Amino acid sequence: MEMGVIEIKNTFLSGILSAMNSSTSDTYTISDWPNAVATGMMVVNTIIGLFFNCLIISSFITDNKQKTSFNLICVFRAINNNLIVLIMAMIYIPATVIGYSIYPKMFETVLLTTALNLKVYNEFQSIYLSINRFFAIYFPLKYNLLFGIKATLAFHIIYYLDRVRNLTFENIGRYEKSQFMLYAVKHLAYGGVFVIPDEIFIWAVVLLIFPFFINAFTFARFYYLKSKTSHSSESFKNAKKNMALFFQTVIQDSLFSISVTFTMKMNTLIDHRFYTFFSQTFLWQSIHVIDGFIMLLFNERLSMKKMKRISPHENSLKQTSTAAVGGQNQLTTVH
Repeated sequence: MEMGVIEIKNTFLSGILSAMNSSTSDTYTISDWPNAVATGMMVVNTIIGLFFNCLIISSFITDNKQKTSFNLICVFRAINNNLIVLIMAMIYIPATVIGYSIYPKMFETVLLTTALNLKVYNEFQSIYLSINRFFAIYFPLKYNLLFGIKATLAFHIIYYLDRVRNLTFENIGRYEKSQFMLYAVKHLAYGGVFVIPDEIFIWAVVLLIFPFFINAFTFARFYYLKSKTSHSSESFKNAKKNMALFFQTVIQDSLFSISVTFTMKMNTLIDHRFYTFFSQTFLWQSIHVIDGFIMLLFNERLSMKKMKRISPHENSLKQTSTAAVGGQNQLTTVH
């Protein structure tokens, strides 16, 4: 047992020493303006991101009216956002300040690959969210069976297990081949400046186009139902509620396209380490901050501006109304 502890300590120290030795010829610390500005931006981003996403999580836990399948999806997304923001803060901020990583290479690799897998999780969850809205408006009678809160919970647990499987095998391979994924202080980004193969970019575009078509059909159905109902009817109010959730889905999908465009193609346009930081690191961190803000903006309970405009009578109707225009209660309870 003691030998194991000693080995861990030695590994940790050797990781720090190797990082220091590798950076002696090209050291960048907080005394350099790109590092100083980058540190400040990441610290502010981390605080804001944790605040936004924690509000989403706490709202779901403390308010029974928030416990819907749609809000559960937002909770998992907020948890992933917080984990990614925390991992980036743990690795990037100390290294940017002192000029080298304080972690052993393999440990840092596991952390970064975990953050990337959680990002992929959110990207595929965008597709799930689009399909959720599609079924909510086209097949309201089947919604609870396929997208109720229990079905949603089961799907996300299975997908988390799949990410753990992928993460495990990926890091076993990286360890065996000594292919570490590390934060490069010189470029203020993990992996330094890299050019993504066109095949990966095309796959990323496909992941963007697929939910776009689903959302297009959903919007067409929303528009049709909205045009067929009276503006003073409860059905019209329900349609507006579902339309708001639809737009939330579309805006969250757009974050992925922005991230893909900058990280995979525009990161090499300017040969400066601060631009690399902005296009690869800051934007990656920011999409998880903005994602939390979007969920906060569309959350009825947390939007103070909306709450002030809701009369007691309207509030009671919202608690008992249905989200499907035909009167399905699964859809209006998704705030």
